Amino acid sequence: MVLAANGPAAASDPDNCLFCHQFRGLSRFDAPTGRIHIFAVEPSYTHELRGPHARLACTACHPREEVSVIPHREVSRVNCTQVCHLSEPDGLERRFSHAPVAEMLGRSVHAPQMLHGLQFAGGPLLGQGQSPCLYCHDEPVFRNLEALLPSLALRGTRAFDRCDVCHAEQVPVDVAYYLRHVAARIQPARPPLEQAQVCGVCHSDAQVRQARGLSDAVASFVRSFHGKAALLGDNSTAACLSCHVRSGQNAHSMLARSDPQSSTHPNNVADSCRSAECHPAAQPRLAAAGVHLDLPTQRASLEFWIAAAFILLTLGTFGPSLVICLLELGQIAVGRHHPEAHDTHRLIERILAHPDGRTRLTRFTVSQRVQHWVLVVLFAALAITGFPMKFADRDWAQALVQTLGGLQTTRNIHHWAGIALVLGFMGHGVYCLVELRRRARRQTGVSPAVSYWRALWDLPMMVRPSELLKGRHLLQYLLGLRPDPPTFGRFSIKEKFEYIGVFWGTTLLGITGAMLWGEQYLSQYLSGRVLNIALIAHTYEAFLAVIHVGILHIVNVMLSPHVFPLSPATITGQTPLGELAEQHSEYVEDVARQLGLDVRTGEAHG
Repeated sequence: MVLAANGPAAASDPDNCLFCHQFRGLSRFDAPTGRIHIFAVEPSYTHELRGPHARLACTACHPREEVSVIPHREVSRVNCTQVCHLSEPDGLERRFSHAPVAEMLGRSVHAPQMLHGLQFAGGPLLGQGQSPCLYCHDEPVFRNLEALLPSLALRGTRAFDRCDVCHAEQVPVDVAYYLRHVAARIQPARPPLEQAQVCGVCHSDAQVRQARGLSDAVASFVRSFHGKAALLGDNSTAACLSCHVRSGQNAHSMLARSDPQSSTHPNNVADSCRSAECHPAAQPRLAAAGVHLDLPTQRASLEFWIAAAFILLTLGTFGPSLVICLLELGQIAVGRHHPEAHDTHRLIERILAHPDGRTRLTRFTVSQRVQHWVLVVLFAALAITGFPMKFADRDWAQALVQTLGGLQTTRNIHHWAGIALVLGFMGHGVYCLVELRRRARRQTGVSPAVSYWRALWDLPMMVRPSELLKGRHLLQYLLGLRPDPPTFGRFSIKEKFEYIGVFWGTTLLGITGAMLWGEQYLSQYLSGRVLNIALIAHTYEAFLAVIHVGILHIVNVMLSPHVFPLSPATITGQTPLGELAEQHSEYVEDVARQLGLDVRTGEAHG
């Protein structure tokens, strides 16, 4: 009587199948095949009309003569194209069939005869006679309505009272159901990662790919910019269907790339990229960017060789620097010191006794220290917000992005930190030009051009040929081939190379970052392949910078016994005495001469 009084409830389960099938433990173990068959049905799906199949009786798909007796007879495979009867609030039934969908599928690249012929590496995925629709589809569930209409607050049935004034009796319509249905259908049926998983059933299977001559498009998508965004929780990024189905087209009519009507045909792919949801302001050149760029399998491409060059650059710069760092720590561990370090240390003490000594021994000015810490903060912000995109498949990356407020917030932080870094870099350039001009004015008796060249050559961070020889001398000393290490001035050869690395890295990262951020504007002038190169360069240069700073620089300024736990040089400007004596004895001697002290005795000249 209760079911008879409640029309929707009666229509959702008129045969009372949920009396048994609502229990989650309803299952059977098939001993011959070793498989478990689960027969449980989530009752809320039916009673709350959570999907389009909820309006169907179970016997709309399962023959009544087979399931009307208990225990059931052997149940036939479901035919997804058979005619169904949909129950309406007015009591009428509407005939419905997926036959038009089957016709579309028959003309597509996923024709049933092709799907039936698939052979998988792990054996058959479907039983004999099962519908090939199951390769892609499971029980359809409506997507979240609030995602499309956030202003709609669902509070039971009262949210639709206004609609029910007309549609409850005069024009009977189940408003809540149809609103959920429409909202679900104008959104993608699945978020990007779930789409990729569905496509991966075939497109990532080794045997299917070998038989069809396919690449692992799903793996290359997940490694792409769009795929990594999806891994980090962005459901608005492009998914498989965004490119492989033309806007407004049914996914079941997907065509092969060779078909002139296909969205991925060379003549049409640019329109897919320039859709209203993706890059509406881009030019057709953008389509040359590699969404499925798979470097390991494209060894003849320019992108592969650029990536290889960056890997060699990383090995060629970080590798030797790491070896030198370890060798230096080894010298400290065995107690090996500069033979003249004791004399230099005594000279430093006499310099510090001079009224101007401490000021003269300050290696970093206030301006330089401020610039350094601005760089530290911006570099850390860029690394924290940028590296989750590099390692988007790691749990820590996803947790970090969520902690920062989501992918869009993380991107905004990265973009603004990048702008600040470029502005700071330009400010440092102005600082260098002012210093160059000040030094040039000191030159007398020469032309302005010569004075500027000399001033440039005298800048503290310029690498001179003699210092390159000292670099070789240092390596020979660390390898035990020379008894004494080289001496350096205000800045060592390692510090100068690190400084040059910041110049090079900031320039490259700034240019490539701006290119990637303004891809739509860039497409007006350059091919999309330039974006491939920019992405490779941006990623590998950032990786080189982080491992160099995170390992070598941190060791030199924090973990080295000379400076542990932190060198005060960039805070107070004062370098630890041990570091001065071991690595900057030439600088100490220059300061002593400027103060009128005898370098050998440390006493003032008469």
